Amino acid sequence: MVSTLVRDAAPDWLHDDAAEQESKDAADVAAASGHPALAECWKAAALLTEFANGNPGDDQAELWRFEATERIVQCASAVVDGYDERVEELAREARGERAAIALGRLENQGPVTAERIAALDDETRQLLEWYARPFPIEWLFAPERDTFGCILRKRVIVLFHGPGGLSLGLRDILGADADIIGVDLDGGAVATATAAGFRVIHADVTALDPENPALQHVSIIALTPPCQAFTPSGLGRGRYAAAIDVICRVILEASAAAGFVPWEHSPTGYAPRSGDTWDEVRAPLAQLEDPRAGLMAEVIIWPLGMLARPGSILECVMVEQSSALPRQIEDALFTELKQAGWHTTEAWTLDAVNYGASHRKRRFMAAHRGAERPFVDVVPAEPIPAPTFAQVVGWPTGRTYLTRGHRPVDPATGRAKGGGSRSADLPSTCVTATAYGWADSETGETISQADIGRLVGFPGDHPWTHVGRGRGVRNVAQQAADAVCPMVSAAIFGRILGDADWETKVRHYVHQLYGIDTGTTIAEPEQLHLFTEEPATKAA
Repeated sequence: MVSTLVRDAAPDWLHDDAAEQESKDAADVAAASGHPALAECWKAAALLTEFANGNPGDDQAELWRFEATERIVQCASAVVDGYDERVEELAREARGERAAIALGRLENQGPVTAERIAALDDETRQLLEWYARPFPIEWLFAPERDTFGCILRKRVIVLFHGPGGLSLGLRDILGADADIIGVDLDGGAVATATAAGFRVIHADVTALDPENPALQHVSIIALTPPCQAFTPSGLGRGRYAAAIDVICRVILEASAAAGFVPWEHSPTGYAPRSGDTWDEVRAPLAQLEDPRAGLMAEVIIWPLGMLARPGSILECVMVEQSSALPRQIEDALFTELKQAGWHTTEAWTLDAVNYGASHRKRRFMAAHRGAERPFVDVVPAEPIPAPTFAQVVGWPTGRTYLTRGHRPVDPATGRAKGGGSRSADLPSTCVTATAYGWADSETGETISQADIGRLVGFPGDHPWTHVGRGRGVRNVAQQAADAVCPMVSAAIFGRILGDADWETKVRHYVHQLYGIDTGTTIAEPEQLHLFTEEPATKAA
């Protein structure tokens, strides 16, 4: 016990106090005997003691054993004193150490395959599932590599995943063999994406831990936080000076919490971590008038949090946001990413109409680790032809559609009063949540959810799903309105992955989706193999 160590090292006049403390510790341990949290602490201490005994002379192992033994006393005292929150904290700490030890032992026995995971005993499996939660247990283990040491199937996490636009561009247009997991709070969007064959976790991004051990082997993180707080069409509360100031300050605090504030007196080049939890870092965001604006802070919290975990291989960050995102926020994000080692940062404002879809202007940002800049251009050599609204929804030419409901027609212009009238012989305006009510100005004919999805770039059979009461017409329209255009996703990921054929693949997809001439006739795209890294050296 720690009190025994104190007594042995103390002067004679302190021995009585040390003995009294040791007696109290022993009484607390006895009184708390049988408590599940204390049992967890005992198990961890036994494992770390075994490890220290097997590694004599290892100062770190001795320190771990000492801390694990001390934790037994701390937990027992917390149980006796009724500090339940502290009890749970210590139990989680101990259980995490047990899981880390189990993980390390499995990896020391050789590559952890799906077969080895399936053969785990129930206790070990449950422990590791808890350790990885809510991510899959296999993500705790390093991905398979080829003979040159290159990752065969890189892992990608997509936060604010939505119905699948970003993942469609990566999986279906580029044909990339990636291990993708999404996270989203909208149950309908999760159901839609799941039905489309994606793995999506139904959870609040802000409630998850970016330092989760299951994220250690993730190569790419993509984030598409809600844009309504920044778009000019809304109230734009995220563009208020006070909101910008709060978000930028949180971005700075995130860098300090992750340990990436430059400090010349440190051997690592960075100051020690501030000690703030991620919840404490996020706390100032609660004062924002529009909480959605604060989600931009996740763009820095997650990559830096993931990178702060030893052994992280995170190499790229990709972000999609409103084209009206304040420059101060973008600059703050890029400053902190550069300080943390993302040597290349870049941004573009892209309109999906130039990639074969409806108008949808968005800001895209990317940050890359490593000295080499991406070599593939994100802009097509020539704009990819976009279908007209009429071609997408199957109307004849010469029609006009209304986007603000039926309004009287101004005889002088032939257009609806108050705007919202547009020729169907042009590419569609940006899809919004009210698109389910877009209608022919003369007949009143409305468009279907499949049409709405196709306007954004989704296949006509995309499984739009509503969760909850009613038909959810607006809910599924909102899903499409919030989504990233799959064709633009393919362009961005094409640059990230170095896929020089992304434009050809997008043209093929647009041709297949809308049946229009895109200036190329190609066979089905082959699976993208550019996810493997170029080895540093190869055998001659």
